[in-house]
Amino acid sequence: MASSSRPLPSDIIFKILSRTSLETLDTCKAVKKEWHDMIFESSFMPQFCANSQNISGYFVQGRFFGEQVSEFVSMDGCSGNSTTTTPFHLPRPDELVKLPAAFFVDTRIVASTMQGILCCVITLGNWRSRFHICKPSTKQWVKLPSPKMRYFTEKVALIVLRSKPLHFKIIRLSFQAQPCHYSKLGLIRHYRCEIFDSEYWRWRQGKDILLSSFFEPYAPAVHAAGLIYFQLCHGQVMALNYDGEEVFPRPSLPNCPGIDDTYNDGHRHIMEYKGKLGCTCLSPNGIMLWVFDNGRRDWELIIKEVDIEIIKGEAKYAIPHGFYNADIVLMAEDNRVFFYKLQDKSFNLVTLKKCHGFLEFFPFRSDLEPMDIRMPGANIVSSTKHRYRPSWISFVIVFIFLFGIILLFSHA
Repeated sequence: MASSSRPLPSDIIFKILSRTSLETLDTCKAVKKEWHDMIFESSFMPQFCANSQNISGYFVQGRFFGEQVSEFVSMDGCSGNSTTTTPFHLPRPDELVKLPAAFFVDTRIVASTMQGILCCVITLGNWRSRFHICKPSTKQWVKLPSPKMRYFTEKVALIVLRSKPLHFKIIRLSFQAQPCHYSKLGLIRHYRCEIFDSEYWRWRQGKDILLSSFFEPYAPAVHAAGLIYFQLCHGQVMALNYDGEEVFPRPSLPNCPGIDDTYNDGHRHIMEYKGKLGCTCLSPNGIMLWVFDNGRRDWELIIKEVDIEIIKGEAKYAIPHGFYNADIVLMAEDNRVFFYKLQDKSFNLVTLKKCHGFLEFFPFRSDLEPMDIRMPGANIVSSTKHRYRPSWISFVIVFIFLFGIILLFSHA
């Protein structure tokens, strides 16, 4: 007699998914559309964080009396509930803890992932800046070899290819002090592309990228649909693969109705939405959301002008910066961050203590397990060589020493 199996009720599936690990959760998104939509429901992430003690939210980065500072914001119940993670923040590396309080240390987040790690650049006084990987939930730091730091870092993207053991890539776009020249197409800027692969523990140079525009300031890279997206000025988007190569011509952002094209850039922002590239627009009537289809290379309108009058009563110029899930959008003005719920038009307000002015928002999600990074032993030696570069003072000292020996023997 053949046995027939009935599908599990949705509430049982919800409970099972809310008790999985982060790695398993990302796999479950691709199994069924029903599971994918369930994971992005408003009630799922608080339940998931409560059951697994995971962390989900945003690192907000700004300036405080000239110093780069960051704060973590999230929905209730998603900031961790142990003594080591409340309040959750970016920890200080052990090697810097013993430095005097007056010693200038600038720690800047340049890229984030939804797998628990950040890419940071640390500058000590006037010393050379160094790239680090950090897992804030376990206070782990890993120093990386330095790329060509004589070039100015413009944008950075961090991609986690495997969690255990950790395998990641970093894409760095940089430029020289005088990178521009004129051509038939107008002003062209050359960007140097460098890729760091943790499997080989070194940087390699990719293909240069030519732009007739500039990158949108304070707009971090967006990781969605297996690609890395950067927002450009004048309403364009650039898509790169994990090797730093452009995959298709740069699409234009959708037009925002009721807004002059001259000011469209300030009202449109790209972000990840349910695993795809999304673009929000703040029109006179509310928030609009488009999702980009990589196959058709076109935008599809998903949310049409949701009213935000309740937000305007608190902050007149609050701008969308991300979607916490399918129904909650993160908005900010000055030092206030709003988690606005589209369904019932309510919001949660978080007041930042230090971050002010122009802010950057880095989506972040993490578990509390220590980072398992295994550096290939054969490549640690080469990275050490790359790490040590004799200064010009060393060459002068060696030259004087050799010159003194020559004079000594010539007078003997």
